[in-house]
Amino acid sequence: MRRCLFAIICDTQIPRSGIVLERGVAMPIRPVISLYIVLVWLFTVVPAGAGEPSRLLDGMTFVGSNGEKGREAESDEEEALIFEDGLFTSSSCVPYNFSSSQYSARVTGDQIHFEAITTSPTHGQIAWKGTIEGKSADVIFIWTKERWFWNTRREYWFKGVLKE
Repeated sequence: MRRCLFAIICDTQIPRSGIVLERGVAMPIRPVISLYIVLVWLFTVVPAGAGEPSRLLDGMTFVGSNGEKGREAESDEEEALIFEDGLFTSSSCVPYNFSSSQYSARVTGDQIHFEAITTSPTHGQIAWKGTIEGKSADVIFIWTKERWFWNTRREYWFKGVLKE
């Protein structure tokens, strides 16, 4: 048994192998430390791969046309979807200050499915969901912009092929 400042003030003895829970009751220190370590691990450890950009489509660029859902392609606009360094970029959205963003991708059979969200400080955000099969890409993207007096939500499509 040893005495510490707490023990002197409270007139309690603290055993070397534990901590005092109540006056005179000691709990072994190892389970307390183990519990603490487990709790810290549960609340701070990030699952493997989370936060890391996907690299599955890196180096690929798909060119094609896009248009609003239910309408034909925009004739004057050619779109390029670029995957590089774990980032996704839409060439036609760059003039509107939409930044490149990380993308996620997964393989299902012969297809690669990807998702990304690009944002603009002045034009809102675009949520992208696409499927790559062989050398072709089929993508749906939804542009949203929230304002205090009304919101904009428009759905678009993109069809393109791998740029060689």
